[in-house]
Amino acid sequence: MRAKIKQADLCSPQLSWFCVQPMLISVRGKDVAAKTELYRQLNEGQQALFLFYSYHNHTKSLAEFYWFSAYNITEMKSWSGIRNGMRFFNQTEMVALLDNIEHVIIDKNRIGDQWREVTPTDLEQDPNLYQLIEDLFIQYRAQAEEVIASINMEILQHQRMYFEIEDEG
Repeated sequence: MRAKIKQADLCSPQLSWFCVQPMLISVRGKDVAAKTELYRQLNEGQQALFLFYSYHNHTKSLAEFYWFSAYNITEMKSWSGIRNGMRFFNQTEMVALLDNIEHVIIDKNRIGDQWREVTPTDLEQDPNLYQLIEDLFIQYRAQAEEVIASINMEILQHQRMYFEIEDEG
């Protein structure tokens, strides 16, 4: 299963997104089982893109970043997959940043082996947490741009793994 890419999109800064967009859209709003079934049909590189963009596309604001990070760690249990995807693409700095995000989320929200409910208002109620998450968010947004550029280069070197050129006719 590979995305169809227009020749003109090969130089786009959104190339990696175009390679996984059809898959993510096809499971939007569906249950975890449907998402998992699709995920299992993907190759390792596509799986890395799938998990990265399923996370990245939900981190546009500070509150979203906090809540969705916690959601991936506590509910979806996909955090290690996101980290492994970054390892697949040799993004060691992003792996370290994801580790730091996880530590903050765990320190704030895990009590013993139980998780407390995470809400976006946690940031308003805890100035220390707000500062920690804001610092991580700023780092994440900057690193994500570098990661995407690097992944785009990797995709261009291994095109057959990710996409086929769409006929322009």
